[in-house]
Parts: sequence; structure tokens; C-alpha cells
Amino acid sequence: MVNAGKPSPGRAGRPRSGEERLSRQTILEAALRIVDTEGIEAMTMRRLASTLGVNPMSIYHHLPNKAAVFAGLAELVFAQLESSPPDDSIAWQDELKNAAEAYRDALRAHPNLALQVLSDTSAVSDVVVVTVEPFYRALDRAGAEPRQIFEAVNTIIDFIHGFSLGEASVRADTFELAPDLLTRVATLPPGKAPTLVRVVSELGTEGLAYDFSDGFTTGIAVLVAGIESHLGL
Repeated sequence: MVNAGKPSPGRAGRPRSGEERLSRQTILEAALRIVDTEGIEAMTMRRLASTLGVNPMSIYHHLPNKAAVFAGLAELVFAQLESSPPDDSIAWQDELKNAAEAYRDALRAHPNLALQVLSDTSAVSDVVVVTVEPFYRALDRAGAEPRQIFEAVNTIIDFIHGFSLGEASVRADTFELAPDLLTRVATLPPGKAPTLVRVVSELGTEGLAYDFSDGFTTGIAVLVAGIESHLGL
């Protein structure tokens, strides 16, 4: 007589429905959808398992914990930067600017992930490993020494991270600074910050409009020119 309380030998260890298609890639893609649509806090292992329709334990065979999931997300989002082919037909300065723009675009496409990645030192390391090759390659082409490459790229990455944190917190293409700034400047006591008053007054509302893309392009151009001059390249 068969014991009804035990599974038959033929079914022992058989994956549940949905687990046959489970892979590291599908897990990470599902996790990224959760982060993008619901935020970092929503991304728990239980929530991820529910989305995939699997037992939470089955996820641990591919990714041992939540930290591994976030590390994998960094790899998933930024892998294109790592694999970008060299382009010796353009100046190294342009290659450096292109790498910066691509990195910023990747962060901008996933603002919820950006806020998590850039506030977690271990996650930053995961991102750096898969993103810096184009930056290093451009400066190596320029003839920079290893220490110079390391320090220059760190400076650029720090700028991008800081810029992206501000951009992610606003969640808009522009930042409406002008109205409040003009009002505050107009109420300053006579003789207070005269240069600020003159510049802001001359620029007016239109001149003070801040566009994140324009601001980023300008910032990177200044950085690259400064690196070139500082290193004597």
C-alpha cells in the first residue's frame, strides 16, 4: 500500500510550476521591474519570489541574498558600458565624455536603483567594476600614467554620482530655481552679495533656467578640459 503522506519517488525534487524557467537573468529582470515601478523598499526576496511565482528558497540557488540581487542589478544595468567597443576614430576627450554620458544615462533610466547604488559603498564598488573600462581606456590612449588615470576617473565618477543623486531626487528634466532665487535676491539688504545680485538680475528668469542635460554636458566638458590641462596631456 502506498503511503499517501509521502511523495512518490518519481516526483521527489521536481521543481514547482514556474521554477523550470528560473535563472539568474530572469530573477534580476524581475527585481529590476520591482525597483523601477515600486521602489527599493518593495524589493524583498519574498516579494521577488511572489512576482516570479516560485518558492523563495529557489531564488537562493541563483542569488544567495538581497545584497547579491542588488549587485546583480548593477551588473545588469551597466553591462553595456563594460562591453562598449573601443573607438580610436574619435579623440580621447570625446571618448571620455561619451563614457560619462552613457553612465549618466544608465543611472537616469533607473532612478530608484541609482539612489540605492550611490548610497551603498559595496554597491558602488559593484558598479565601478563594470563601468570604468571606457574611462580608463580613454585616458590610457591620452598617455596618462596609472595613478593619473585612477585619480582622474575617480573625480569624474564622483561628479556623475553627485549629479545623478540630485537629478534622481528631482525626477524632472529641469529644476525651477529662478522664481525663488530672484525673490530672495530682491529682498537682500543693500550691499549684500553685490556680485550675486548683479549676475542673477542680469540673467533673469530665462537665463537662470536649469536644464539637467545641459548642466551635465557643461560639467563634464569643464572636468575633461581641467584633467587635460592638469595632467599636461
